[in-house]
Amino acid sequence: MYNDLISPSHKVTRGSIGISFKEGLSSAVGRMYGFKAGVLVQSVTPGGPADKGGIKVRDIIISIDGRSIKDGNDLVAEIASRHPGTTAKIGYIRDGKQEEATVTIGDRDKVFAEIAGNVEDAPADKGDSGESKLGITVKELPPAAATKLGTGAMVIQSVVPGSFADQQGLVAGLAITRINRQATATREQFDKVVGGLKSGQDVVFEVVNPKRPTDGINFVGGTLP
Repeated sequence: MYNDLISPSHKVTRGSIGISFKEGLSSAVGRMYGFKAGVLVQSVTPGGPADKGGIKVRDIIISIDGRSIKDGNDLVAEIASRHPGTTAKIGYIRDGKQEEATVTIGDRDKVFAEIAGNVEDAPADKGDSGESKLGITVKELPPAAATKLGTGAMVIQSVVPGSFADQQGLVAGLAITRINRQATATREQFDKVVGGLKSGQDVVFEVVNPKRPTDGINFVGGTLP
């Protein structure tokens, strides 16, 4: 840090690979995606270091240059201390297979420059197949909004207080893109996935905020009563 401050730029430069993640994921998420330690990638900055290195959403980062990564704090500490332009070998798991990618570290301030653009509100849709089992009503995201978001989804219209969805922190306005790793881009897909859920089963939602798509995916879930 001292060397950064006395450099011509007089600023501390921290490394980044251009991903986001969430700490404190439930044990149900870990069981569903098959990991106990590591970092589940929530979003990847387009054109950023991780994107160029081939890292994708849902990958689980487990090591950097051969050193195991326990959690998000461990990952941030390891990457932030590295200088932009240097490279790191990122070990990760994708679909149960361990892989490795070489990623060039970027300047965090530049990598996470804000990307503008909102997704239009979706019109109402009929149907409430998730209400009795999950405690939510949903509507299908229209094609134009889905294009901006990069995926189809079912937008939550309402959440029953005290329901399973409410307990997981789901709120109206969020868009569900997958449940238990299965796509819910259409009403038909959503109904099929929800219809197959059973009591005692782990249920993990992949949700995004249509008005802030650059925030990426949030993984939330628990065990269905």
